[in-house]
Amino acid sequence: MKKKIIWITVIVVILAGSVLGWALIKKGRSTEGLGELEHAASLSPGNTLFLSQLGEAYGLTGDLPRARDVLGQLHAMAETRFVTPYHFAYVYTGLGELDKALDLLEVAVEERAGGAYGIKGSFLFTPLRAHPRFIALVRKLNLVPAETG
Repeated sequence: MKKKIIWITVIVVILAGSVLGWALIKKGRSTEGLGELEHAASLSPGNTLFLSQLGEAYGLTGDLPRARDVLGQLHAMAETRFVTPYHFAYVYTGLGELDKALDLLEVAVEERAGGAYGIKGSFLFTPLRAHPRFIALVRKLNLVPAETG
């Protein structure tokens, strides 16, 4: 029971760091926000969710080489285990490669991989919301498209 409580506490700390990191980035405090996301990813080595979000954040804040490095890490992981296309889509969104991100989201929906059902509400996919393919994907999931304005 004690190990379970410790594990849950670690997960909460990682999630809190990730949320704080994104909040700081959205407030224009990129250096601090990236630090929080880097810390969250370091606490969960091998966890592609936090690594891919870090990659997206690097891309969105203009650090394209580090975003591409994260992409390389994800591809290396995918050689030995499953990495959801949904997580690759985060990084491609951050890099501004929206068609590639949408390709991967479409694969994620087809494979029922990752949290594809949450694409409509995820602020991580805001750059995609006005794209006709994103709108079509949201409709395919029987979700009402978000306002693009």
